[in-house]
Amino acid sequence: MELGEKLKAIRLEKKMTLDEVAKKSSLTKSFISQIELNKTSPSITSLMKLASALEFRLTDLFREDNLMEDVLFKKEKRNSYYNKKKQLTIELLFTRSPDQKMEPIYMRFEPGGKTDIITRIGQEFVYVIKGRVKLIFDQREYIGEEGDSLYFDSSIPHRWENSWSETVEGIWVGIIH
Repeated sequence: MELGEKLKAIRLEKKMTLDEVAKKSSLTKSFISQIELNKTSPSITSLMKLASALEFRLTDLFREDNLMEDVLFKKEKRNSYYNKKKQLTIELLFTRSPDQKMEPIYMRFEPGGKTDIITRIGQEFVYVIKGRVKLIFDQREYIGEEGDSLYFDSSIPHRWENSWSETVEGIWVGIIH
């Protein structure tokens, strides 16, 4: 099943209309429809908005049906998603458990990469492996450098940015309540 089909199945399972999802996600009804029909690829930010509106974890989109067979999730099984406009790559580090409380993601921001403003229920933890990343959070800017960690309430609007000439890599963990 493709990404759009999975999103539509989740929406229908939750008995929500396109109008309801559009209002909750601040995305247009036509854009959501195009995603569901696999006519366009959503940005990571759009996927996060849909996940929040439909109250599901981003990793639910990439989970396999044979859940909880292994504790080990091999790197060749990981799903990766690249957004050229945002200059951002995410790689889902674990997507197997239906009751997982965390969404661990490897992220890579190219120079100049940035997200839209993100708001989602839960908390976020980021560990910077390489480079520097800027978090604009609650009217303030925080610069995380190699070895630094950031932890905050993700229900407060925030966005990420790489304003430097070096690629930044990190581990991002979304904690769902």
